[in-house]
Amino acid sequence: MHVSAIFPPQSDSLCEEEEPSTLASDMAGHPLPDLTRSFRSRLRPRFTMRQYAFTALFALAACATASAPASHTPVFEAPVLSIEERAASFQLAAPKPEALGPDLRLWATHYHKPVFSAAAKGAAGAVPLLGRTGAPISAPLRREDWCAAALQGSLSIRAANGAETAYAFIDDNGAEQTNCDDQLGNLSDGVKRATRRARFRSITHAQGCGSRHIPLLPFRTVAVDADIIPLESVIYAPDLRGMTFRYDGKLYVHDGYLFAGDRGGAIHGKHIDIFTAPGKDDPFPGVISSTAAKTFQAHIVEPEDPAAGALRAAHAGVCAGLEP
Repeated sequence: MHVSAIFPPQSDSLCEEEEPSTLASDMAGHPLPDLTRSFRSRLRPRFTMRQYAFTALFALAACATASAPASHTPVFEAPVLSIEERAASFQLAAPKPEALGPDLRLWATHYHKPVFSAAAKGAAGAVPLLGRTGAPISAPLRREDWCAAALQGSLSIRAANGAETAYAFIDDNGAEQTNCDDQLGNLSDGVKRATRRARFRSITHAQGCGSRHIPLLPFRTVAVDADIIPLESVIYAPDLRGMTFRYDGKLYVHDGYLFAGDRGGAIHGKHIDIFTAPGKDDPFPGVISSTAAKTFQAHIVEPEDPAAGALRAAHAGVCAGLEP
């Protein structure tokens, strides 16, 4: 509807002269006195009272229309993640009680993949990593770096140009190469003996590989004693659920699930070693105690549980590499 249909066009002037007939009707039929022209030419407003009322109603309607919420405002919903996507982002739902095995009462330490630079050319005491056949497969490392690599099991060596090559422990079946006993403290003689015989392989997975060539996933993979927790088992730790950690600059909230993807010479009984990102601080205080005197509740999740299946799928990629 056009505004002109409500307010008929008026004179361009603000006020206009009222006709004598109008004045006569205003006098209710009384004879018009002989008034001066200035009195008879009284001014009347451009808008009548009715037009003012329409103006007010029109303005109110316009304001109401402008302030009313749109009837078709789009609603944006968060995307629904698949169970595999939830597994990758630590967002799995807690398992049902019937999917949990007995309480294992575990204790934990943590490890990570260190990055070392090759030793300076001709450096005294530098030793390379050896492959399965006993042949060198890397640039020489300083002895203390080699010992740390043998204990951790996964490492990268950074070349002078910044390129990194990853390596993973494969076995301790070779002849002794380097004695690291002085750096291994109170670890068992079995661990020290295995370290002296450590053999490695080069790999392409950035974080390293565990047993059975399973990729190591930070804050998810754990090294276990396979006689207590079979490899590729999914573990649920209620105390771990809800703990926060940072990885690659992002903040995560842990869902409580761990994956038994590695084992090590120092891991025995109900001790697990949680693979984390490099850092000096324990990321999960209260769970990672580094002492058998402080345990936490943990259960093996039934293999048929959907979350367990999703985590196995996330670790199913094979760590490709070059066998020496």
